[in-house]
Amino acid sequence: MEKPQYTAAHLKGMNRHVVYDFIRERGATSKAQIVKETGISPPTVIKIVSYLVERGLVVEAGEGAAGVGRRPQLLAINGPGRFSAVFALEGSFLSMGLVDISGRVLHRQKTRTAQDFGAFLAEVRDGLVSSLLHAAGADPARLIGVGVTLPGTYDPARRVLDYAPAIGVFGPVEIGPWMDGMTQKFGVPVYVENDTNAQCMGEHELCRARDLVYVSAGTGVGAGVMLDGRLRRGETNKCGEIGYNVFFEDYKRTARAAGCLEQRIGYHVLEQQFALDRFSRRSQIPPALLAQMAAQVTKPLALCIANLTHVLDCSTVVLGGEVAELLGDELLDALNARLEELCLSPVRVRRPASADDGLIGMAAHITRMEVDALLEEE
Repeated sequence: MEKPQYTAAHLKGMNRHVVYDFIRERGATSKAQIVKETGISPPTVIKIVSYLVERGLVVEAGEGAAGVGRRPQLLAINGPGRFSAVFALEGSFLSMGLVDISGRVLHRQKTRTAQDFGAFLAEVRDGLVSSLLHAAGADPARLIGVGVTLPGTYDPARRVLDYAPAIGVFGPVEIGPWMDGMTQKFGVPVYVENDTNAQCMGEHELCRARDLVYVSAGTGVGAGVMLDGRLRRGETNKCGEIGYNVFFEDYKRTARAAGCLEQRIGYHVLEQQFALDRFSRRSQIPPALLAQMAAQVTKPLALCIANLTHVLDCSTVVLGGEVAELLGDELLDALNARLEELCLSPVRVRRPASADDGLIGMAAHITRMEVDALLEEE
């Protein structure tokens, strides 16, 4: 097999990536440590570090410990220097925040929102980005990108939202012109992603599991799938649409209806069935009612998770979303007890590593795209 031929530009970019990733993963390190552990020559490391500092990606972070001689100058990612604005739409709920390039959430807000997709896009363009920056006291000049996550099937190549019934989208909607308008207005690139894929990417950023299934049970029901450290989208970008998992032989999907699983465990289903609007806080819900809801959700969701883990051979499963937050440990305990009865290999469902995993995942994607472009400059 013929070995790939790398140009000097390729090697320069590869070395920059190695050094940047090393600093990012270590938190704080020195040039000597980079040389020692990466094998890149001292002159090359010095040039790369100078480049990263000039571009505002890396800063000096004080002096490190030394056994003999001068203390080494430590280097760290310049997290506060650059940040992304992310808007995570999950049906009736909107989370938004600023996340720096080190993955730290600088500011966050959460609210209910109208389920009108066109109105949401206009609101982001005409008010939400600016109001978020203002509320955080952030310098717009440090913004590197805007990210939007949506509860539906999105094709990044075509920039088309194909299907998102939770926000009233039942056919293809081209959002490329809106993205271009946003870039023209704010001077930064705009990225769009499926909401559960973003949560899966965030969980991967935080715990580095190479194989991961992130299940979100909220207004809609979906899953993000990470295999060998790579997000799996599928041939038509529908990987993880578990809301459409079927449990009945005579079931037939209809165009505008929620999927089979979603019809049984979606947040609105529980809200209507159990009259949850009677309670302003979770603590007001009687324990017997929480247990009843947890039992109803567990039956089909445990079957879905068991089938997923058998097909993918993945034991790391994370459960998030409004339904998971509502039912808490009652749901997790019931799910794990049922999965012990269903699964060939041990599977434990756990909570997300962060309540902000969708914001973190989308911001990490933006950072990766923008930093990659800088690292590959001639």
